Amino acid sequence: MGRETRSELKTLKYIALTLDETAKLVVCVLLDIAEYAFPVLLSPIVGDILDIAGVGAGVIMFGWIGLLSSLEFLPLVDFFPIFIFTWIVWYYLKKEKEKSELERLKEKWK
Repeated sequence: MGRETRSELKTLKYIALTLDETAKLVVCVLLDIAEYAFPVLLSPIVGDILDIAGVGAGVIMFGWIGLLSSLEFLPLVDFFPIFIFTWIVWYYLKKEKEKSELERLKEKWK
C-alpha cells in the first residue's frame, strides 16, 4: 500500500487554486447562490438586472469565455449554476493553455 509505482504517482492529481482563481470562483458561487437563494430575484426585473450584472462580471473576469454566462438569459436555464460552469470552462482552458505552453518550452530546450 505504501509503495506506489511511478505510473500510479502520475495519475494522482490535485487542484491547487491561486488567489485569483479562488476569488473568481467565490464571485461565481455568490452569483449562483443569489440566483437560487432570494425568491425576490425571480421577478423579471430584479432577476434580469442580476443576470446583466453577472454577465458583465463574467466578461470582465474571464474575457470572451465570460460570454457563456449569457446563457442565464435563456428561459428555464436559471436552474443550472451557469456562472460556476463558466468558471470551470475558463479554468480548464487556462490549464490547457499553460500545459501547451510548457510543452512548447520543453520542445524548445530539447
